[in-house]
Amino acid sequence: MNIQRLLPMLFLLALPMTLAAEDPEPYKKATASYWIYGGGLGDPIATTSNDKKIAFSIEGDAAKKIFDAIGPDKKDECTTGSGTRFRSRDNENITCTRNKENQYRCSFGFDLVTGKSIDGSMC
Repeated sequence: MNIQRLLPMLFLLALPMTLAAEDPEPYKKATASYWIYGGGLGDPIATTSNDKKIAFSIEGDAAKKIFDAIGPDKKDECTTGSGTRFRSRDNENITCTRNKENQYRCSFGFDLVTGKSIDGSMC
């Protein structure tokens, strides 16, 4: 086969891969759980129309990407000496950890009445 005929075919074969790299998916699947509650995380109560919050916990690859994005590590009295790395942002309203087994977890929450960011985990 002539090289001049082969190059356009190679270009056509490579085009979908090139386009895919330039147009990433807007949303990716994630391993997550949530909890809707009233009161505080340490002392939850039934929700009311004036007191409704949601906490999210994300694990796996999505948590790793968040962990990597919000570095560097910070000191945390809950994880000191455990070998767990801790990172946070927004006054610790978003927290991420990586344990000794390389498992990642991030937590965050929202007050559903006010829309404000709140913490999604506790020590």
